[in-house]
Amino acid sequence: MQETALLSNVRPEHILTDPFAHIVQHDALSAAQYERLAAGFPPLSVIADGRTALGSNKALRMPCKRALAHPQVSREWRAFFEYHASPDYWRDVVRLFAGHWRSEFPDLEERVGRAFEDWRAVPRGYGAGADVQLDCQFVVNTPVVKKSSVKTPHVDKYDKIFSALFYMRDPQDLSGGGDLQLYRWLRPARFAKHRVLPGDIEHVKTVAYAPNTYVGFVNSPRSVHGVSPRDVTAVPRRYINFIAEVPVRAFRRRQVDPLRRWWYGTRAGDDDY
Repeated sequence: MQETALLSNVRPEHILTDPFAHIVQHDALSAAQYERLAAGFPPLSVIADGRTALGSNKALRMPCKRALAHPQVSREWRAFFEYHASPDYWRDVVRLFAGHWRSEFPDLEERVGRAFEDWRAVPRGYGAGADVQLDCQFVVNTPVVKKSSVKTPHVDKYDKIFSALFYMRDPQDLSGGGDLQLYRWLRPARFAKHRVLPGDIEHVKTVAYAPNTYVGFVNSPRSVHGVSPRDVTAVPRRYINFIAEVPVRAFRRRQVDPLRRWWYGTRAGDDDY
C-alpha cells in the first residue's frame, strides 16, 4: 500500500449523504507524512510557471502530468501523484462511491460498457481509450487584495463524476475564509452555465480550510458547493485537487433563461472547469 494513500482506511458507512454524498477526513495522513509533504509543496512561483501578472484570488494549477516531469517536485510528491492517479486509488473511490453513482447516474455503466469496478483508469493526459481519467493537481489560490470568493456556488463539469480536495493550509495563513461550503437546492436545479443563483439554494455545511483535511464527493447536479470569501492576505491558499473524468456526458445542467444567465455571469464570472 502506498504510504500516503488517502481513503484506504475509510469505509462505506463513513459516507455522508446530506446534502449529497461526500466524505470528510480530518488528519487524513499521519502527522509525519503530512509535514513532509507540506514542507515540499511547490511555491507559488513554480506553479505559476513564470507568470507574474497573477491577479487577486485566482486559481493556478499544476496537473499530474506536469508535476511528474517537473524537476522541483520532490520524489515523495511524485509518488503521491502516481498513486492518486492510479487504478489502485480508483478502486478505493469505487469501493466507497459506486452505489451513490448508480443512484445518480443509473445508465452510466451501460453507456460506458462495464461496471464501475471494471473500469480502466489512467492518469489524465496519458492516452485515450480509458473508461475514466484521473488527475491529481497542485492548486494555489493567489494572494487576495480585496475580499472575494474564488468559486461561488456551482457544480463541476458534467464529465466529472468525482471531485476531491486535500487542504494543505500554510501555517503562516492567519486569514479568514477559504472554507468549502455545501448547499441544498430549494427548488428544481437550474444553472447559469455551471453556477447557481443564490436564491435557489440554502447553505447546509461548512468544511473548514484546515491542514491535513480531505473532502471527496460525487459530482452531480445535486452537488452544489463553493468557497467562502477569503480575507485580504499575502499567503496563497494551497490544496491538492483530485478529479475522475469520464469520456461521456454524465449529466445535464438545466439552464436558466439566457438573460438571467448573462446577468449572473457578469457578476459572478462565467468560467468553467
